[in-house]
Amino acid sequence: MSIPRQLGPQTERRALPDYSRSDATVERMVRNLQGSRGSSSQPMVRALMPAHATRDTLIRSIAAAVLLGAAVAMIVTGVLLWAGLEDGRSPGLAMLMVLLSLGGLALILGLLGVRFVIAALASARARVEVGEAALRVVGVLGARTVDWDEVVAIESHVVHPVHWLTAALRLRDGSRVVMPAFDRPLWEYSAPSGQDIRTLRTALHRRESARRTRC
Repeated sequence: MSIPRQLGPQTERRALPDYSRSDATVERMVRNLQGSRGSSSQPMVRALMPAHATRDTLIRSIAAAVLLGAAVAMIVTGVLLWAGLEDGRSPGLAMLMVLLSLGGLALILGLLGVRFVIAALASARARVEVGEAALRVVGVLGARTVDWDEVVAIESHVVHPVHWLTAALRLRDGSRVVMPAFDRPLWEYSAPSGQDIRTLRTALHRRESARRTRC
C-alpha cells in the first residue's frame, strides 16, 4: 500500500488493514527463527573417512572377483576330474592328491575372496563420526556409539584376521572397538600414524586433562 506524500481534503481515505489476526503467524516465525539459531549453535560432528576410499574399494573389489573366480574354477575342475572317472572305479593316489589340492586351494582362495569383499564394503561404508560426547564407529554390518569417557587409548597398529592392519579404540573394560575406516595393508605396519589418528589422540588427551582438572 502506498502512502501519499501530501494529505488534504481531496486525498482519498482508506482504512489500514487489520493485522491483529496475524499475530500468531508472526510469533511462529519468531519461534522458528530462534529454533534455527539454537540448532546452528549445536556442536558439529566431524566424520573421518578412509584416506583413499574410492581407490581401495575398486582394488579390493577386483581382488575379490579374481579370487572368488579362481576358487570357482578350482571347484569346477575338481568336479570334472571326479566325473571323468570310470563308473565303479576309485581314484588313484595321484588323482586323490590332485583333488585334495584343488579343494584346499579353492577353500583358501574363497576365504581370501570373502575377506576382500568385506574389505571393499568397509572402504565404501566405514567412517568414524567424532562428536563432543561420543564417537560413532560405522562398519560393514552396523554402527556402534562409544562415549569418550569409556575410551582410554587410540591404538593404531592392531592386527586383525579380517581387517589385517587397522586402528581401534581401547576401552576401560579392556575390550577393543575396531575402526574399519583405518584399514590398511600389513606392509604399512612401520608407517607412522595418519593425521586422523593423531587428531583422535589429541581430542582424547584434552578430555583426559579436563577430567583430571575437575577431579
